[in-house]
Amino acid sequence: MEIEYPNKDQLLETLREMPDACSDFILLITGALDTGILSQLKEYLNECIRVLKPGGLLFVQGQPEYLPSLGIALDQFLNFKYWIAIESTTLTQKSGLPSRHAAILLFTKGNNRFNINKVRFPHERCSYCGQPLKDWGGKTHLMHPEGVAVSDVWHSLPQANNYSQLSTLVIDTIIRMVDFDPQRLLSGLIGPSEGVEPQKSFVAEPAANQYCLPGFNPPRINPYTASNTMSPDLVDIIHHGDAVEVLKKYPDNSIDLVFADPPYNLNKAYTVYDDEHRREEYINWCNSWLYEYVRILKPTGSLYLLNLPRWTMYHADFLNRHLHFQNWIVWDALSEPRGKLMPAHYGLLFYTKDPVNFTFNYNQFGNIDARYYCLRSSCIRQRKLRGVDDKEPLTDFWWDIHRIKHRRDRDYHPCQLPEVLMERIIHLSSREGDIVLDALSGTGTTAVVSARLNRHYVAIDIDEKYVQITRDKIEQITQQGYIARHTVRKARPRYSKKALQLELRDLTIKLGRLPTPEDVQQMSVYSLDAFLQAFPTWGKALKAAKMEVGRD
Repeated sequence: MEIEYPNKDQLLETLREMPDACSDFILLITGALDTGILSQLKEYLNECIRVLKPGGLLFVQGQPEYLPSLGIALDQFLNFKYWIAIESTTLTQKSGLPSRHAAILLFTKGNNRFNINKVRFPHERCSYCGQPLKDWGGKTHLMHPEGVAVSDVWHSLPQANNYSQLSTLVIDTIIRMVDFDPQRLLSGLIGPSEGVEPQKSFVAEPAANQYCLPGFNPPRINPYTASNTMSPDLVDIIHHGDAVEVLKKYPDNSIDLVFADPPYNLNKAYTVYDDEHRREEYINWCNSWLYEYVRILKPTGSLYLLNLPRWTMYHADFLNRHLHFQNWIVWDALSEPRGKLMPAHYGLLFYTKDPVNFTFNYNQFGNIDARYYCLRSSCIRQRKLRGVDDKEPLTDFWWDIHRIKHRRDRDYHPCQLPEVLMERIIHLSSREGDIVLDALSGTGTTAVVSARLNRHYVAIDIDEKYVQITRDKIEQITQQGYIARHTVRKARPRYSKKALQLELRDLTIKLGRLPTPEDVQQMSVYSLDAFLQAFPTWGKALKAAKMEVGRD
């Protein structure tokens, strides 16, 4: 692989001199550019777009305070793939959570096939019970011996200053990802070179929270007034209706904490809401209710917004003009392993109306179990009984909260959030008696947790079925203090998936290749129908077998 490393004085001129469509990948380290040069970043981006080959990869490093604006600019010309969050050395901020979030945007050019190597990080094990930190749920036979496939949340690398530079291990990982074609010599550019090798052993100063690129409006600070009193019939209520229309009923500066987890525009199976819009339509709709959120938020209030990184960039760009940025929290919540870079990153934005004077209970809720312990309930119970209970500070990397795994804990909703996520947000940013509002409440997780934690709640949803589910759950909380859930019992299959997958692995060893359905009919102790009924595709059935032939 041929890689150029121009320094910051040469970088722009080097890009200008390169022919059109000549580079397979570019890594632009914006943190290594002088503050005065940030105003020229759009020119760097335009040149990068020009020199990339069709199918080429553009990596743009930076901090979440200003990367959303760059991402939006690139999203008009390239295809967004990932916001890679890299856990780095802790930045102690004046307000909000301690930050470890440095980031790399990954875009591709054109509609060509997206080529990238599958890179693996070593498996990690719990320091107490010795089991893998990742709970494989009885599927440890599917653990690849070379490690776990890398996702878009990198917390396994040693923490380093990846704000004004990138560590050697981060750059090596990127090079391993892009070196996908052994048949030809790939070309790339990484710059400026000052961002490649460590220059000083210090932590970069955090970028100014309210930094905006030229051409973007600075934050608009609304004049504060005393919190307006609200009619009692507007709190502790589940509204059925359009979010924007209902929000207009609420006075300015009247809500302590607002939260939103909007549909992700992925064509999910909602019963009322259309989850597939053009980009402009989706962003305009989000901005319409975000504007109301800003208006009704108290001067000491906080806003949290969860979405996929592609849309979180747009939300951050809008909110930067109206509120104060505190954190882009990285919720590491791998839901379905797929692709060569597994999507695990959900962006949770944290904004406030005042830069420093806001409700924030970090001293009470700012410690979590150390990351070298696993999250299995049996391990947690045993080590806490024995007094093994090391803690670490809560930062803007939330790796210790899983998505809902069991059907018994889920309502009839395509994207239900775990209650523990809302518990953390509500504990951090509200007090008992405060008002918590969720205008896209789904089946009411925010309202239910608020009620259980002695907060007032306001929930809004356009789907009458979801509203009724929420009302039923609130009634249970009111009457008995908890929600009764029943285990969903499934018929036990004749053969376990594990046994079938191990059988295919044994056949692979005997054959020296992956077995076909015909091989199974001739050689397996199980019928072919057993495999076809247990797995949706033949590839899923071969998952354990593929590790024997070095493929994945």
